[in-house]
Amino acid sequence: MANISVNGLPDLLLHEVCALGDTVKLEELGNFVKKRKLDVNLVDDECGNRVALHWAATKGHAKCVKLLLEYGADPTAKMVGGWTAAHCAAETGRFNVLKILVENNAPVTLPDNSGDTPRRVAEIYGHTTCVELLKSAEDSGDQRKHEVKDKFREQTRKISKMLGENRKALEKT
Repeated sequence: MANISVNGLPDLLLHEVCALGDTVKLEELGNFVKKRKLDVNLVDDECGNRVALHWAATKGHAKCVKLLLEYGADPTAKMVGGWTAAHCAAETGRFNVLKILVENNAPVTLPDNSGDTPRRVAEIYGHTTCVELLKSAEDSGDQRKHEVKDKFREQTRKISKMLGENRKALEKT
């Protein structure tokens, strides 16, 4: 059972609503998200570090994906294995979801922990229309900017981790 947040709403309510594709309920919850009473990027650490956007993308609920992006969902959020929402949609052949991600300038070229991009995942599963869309998106300049930003974020995380480890070592002395 989900924990109850300070607002009296279950912490993972957005995840459940998006997995079901309940856009009416999602629009109602949007007010809580906008008032920052509900975290649109809450990670479910008991389910592979998925966020609501992963669920909506996996299940092919394009309208939920669009609403989540409008509410500030992070399209670069990575679940276990390094998959983004684009990887989830590519695996299941959710063309409409990928189209919305591309139209909203979400990064669709970020590799997972194995080095596979969403396009490669779509190729593996034989979703040719998804492959074509992702190939076209990869050729755009916006996607190259996302790749640079992702590398910068990764390096920043590494530096922060090293600084934290150094601080702990200094505190012991």
